[in-house]
Amino acid sequence: MACCVVGMAIAACGGGQIRNLPLSWRGVDFLPEPSVTVTRALASSPLMFGLRDARPDPSAVGVYEDSGFVVRTTDDVARYCSLQLGEMLVHAGARLNEPSTTVLDAELLDYRVVEGGTFNALVRVRTVLRRGEEEVWSNTYVGKSKRWGRTHNPENFNEALSNALAEVTTQLVQDDEFARALTAPPAAVPDPASAIPASAIPAAPPGS
Repeated sequence: MACCVVGMAIAACGGGQIRNLPLSWRGVDFLPEPSVTVTRALASSPLMFGLRDARPDPSAVGVYEDSGFVVRTTDDVARYCSLQLGEMLVHAGARLNEPSTTVLDAELLDYRVVEGGTFNALVRVRTVLRRGEEEVWSNTYVGKSKRWGRTHNPENFNEALSNALAEVTTQLVQDDEFARALTAPPAAVPDPASAIPASAIPAAPPGS
């Protein structure tokens, strides 16, 4: 997880290049609502949650299509996304503050805006459900958001990114496969003796 010092935006309101984008939650007028199956699963099964930034360039959050200029942030993207996604999970009913052996790991694979004629955001997150060392389920979700607005505007960047992350969370909390994996009983550990074929067990010697 990359940890960086929070900085201020160096961008003119009139549309100058954004050299440092402070991340903020903007323009999301809905909170992800879980399916009935996920609601029941979250209510019955506490879990731990964590997110790490798996992108090759953790500071890059956007690009200008015409010039290729990369928009960056000095904010900790992993921490920011973990807080926002975690809050949405809690709103959906997740019990994240209770001890649990079930862990929902998230990997941030994409988090960016391409600004051309519009602000096009893409957020891609791989989620893995684990019990102890066992991976019991995984899926990858892709959230997209398109926004119109003033060019090179930090608010438009953040609004597009916020809505794309909310879309990812919506897909997760409406995924009934996730719910079934969350509530499935732990796999039984086989008895080592039962795994030995009968033909491999030496016969008792005559007269024993």
